[in-house]
Amino acid sequence: MRISGLYSGLDIETMVQDIMKAERIPVDRVYRQKVKAEWKRDAYREVNTKLLQLRTKAFDLRLQASFSTRKVTTSDAAVVSATATGQAVDGTYTIKVERLAEAAHWEIGNVEGAIKSIWGSDSEQAPEGPAEIVFRGADGSLVTLTINEDDTGASIVEKINSNRALGLTAIYDPEGDRMMISTRATGKSAQIAVHSSTNEAGRQLLAEWFPDIAEDAFDTEGFVDVGKSGQDAKLEINGLVIERESNTFTINGLNITLHGVTQGESSVRLTVERDVDAIYERIKGFVDLYNEIVTELNLKLREPVNRSYEPLTEEERKEMDEKDIELWEKAAKSGLLRSDPIISRILSDMRVAISSSQLDRIGIKTGSWQEYGILHIDETALKQAIAEDPDRVMELFTRQEEGENVGLAGKLTKILDDGMDRIVSTAGKASIPYDTSYLGEQIRRYESRLEAMQERLDQVENRYWNQFIAMERALSELYAQSDWLYQQLAALQGVRG
Repeated sequence: MRISGLYSGLDIETMVQDIMKAERIPVDRVYRQKVKAEWKRDAYREVNTKLLQLRTKAFDLRLQASFSTRKVTTSDAAVVSATATGQAVDGTYTIKVERLAEAAHWEIGNVEGAIKSIWGSDSEQAPEGPAEIVFRGADGSLVTLTINEDDTGASIVEKINSNRALGLTAIYDPEGDRMMISTRATGKSAQIAVHSSTNEAGRQLLAEWFPDIAEDAFDTEGFVDVGKSGQDAKLEINGLVIERESNTFTINGLNITLHGVTQGESSVRLTVERDVDAIYERIKGFVDLYNEIVTELNLKLREPVNRSYEPLTEEERKEMDEKDIELWEKAAKSGLLRSDPIISRILSDMRVAISSSQLDRIGIKTGSWQEYGILHIDETALKQAIAEDPDRVMELFTRQEEGENVGLAGKLTKILDDGMDRIVSTAGKASIPYDTSYLGEQIRRYESRLEAMQERLDQVENRYWNQFIAMERALSELYAQSDWLYQQLAALQGVRG
């Protein structure tokens, strides 16, 4: 128990706090060093995040596919549309569509009426239990559709559409009590088939729904086809007649989708050509990000150091409002990476790689030295280079020597990889649970020192308190003796009187 100035009249608690403020000066100095190290670590990691974005852009430009993007234009998108893959060849394709691929269909009438006929009150031989109709599923396996006497057209449709294994879709018209069942697949191989293992109730229901089915259709083990079979799409491409099971297919590097048929001798023209705009935007996206990062990093290298602003201690933060804390820390963090050798090396290496890459041949030039390596694009010149000599443009970024990419994209990827590795060895990664980087180890040493210093502070504070408490006890005993002597003197004076 700590007694504060009961006998001395001193504000011991305030005195101890003031003494401890002086004792805490070395601790606060180490604490600020620790916070600065954490700030610098975080600043490095932010830089690495930016560099990773640029590295992703550069890596994409290493791929020849990035410069092989093609676009397809169609003379009638309502009949034929298409997209190009990397294997597409420039040229014109004339397409005539004779017919589209269709799914198999099975139209059923008297849907709910059949259910009432089988299980209704007027039925003399109502089956026991539900009707189990066994279909050939999408993968050829047997899939059972169970229909109960309380099912409706809507509930049957729900059962069919929700069972993906059936490979069927259905719609129901309540006005006409009709249902249309279709296969999800198209083509002449698409067929709705019912297996002979369908139970008796199911056969009765099928007889009601599909009266044309032969009575002995299920006498032998196997499938019975019902409804109308599907059909293949038939078309002519540059005079070549082809058939496909689906209205969407790939041929000669083109993903073609058929939407309708051509009339008479009319045809649809597909034109495949290099997509200049897409390639331009890909290069421009890289240049824009490069300029953004180069500008930001150069600002960090020249950022002033505000030595009069140090990290705030917890006690100092308690005396300030949030806005003041924010402004103070912004000033204190200024210059964390000023003249940083790692970042300077990355920027220097990138500038050397770009200056030796001959980008000016395709309309990309470096600005004046005051701009610290910013790139400028001549849109007209770059688009013209992509359109007229795309191989030269691709070569600047993707050139190979002895299996190694020595083009600009390859050089920048390697520079960024090396730079990010150096930053990781200095500041680590947030995703790594135990940080073994230089700053990570330094921060742990600061934490160990702070722990030891705090333990010493606690001991010093306890010593001061013990000393003041001892003083209070001594004063207490002194006052007690003084009171006793006073009483004795008063008693003697009374006797004499």
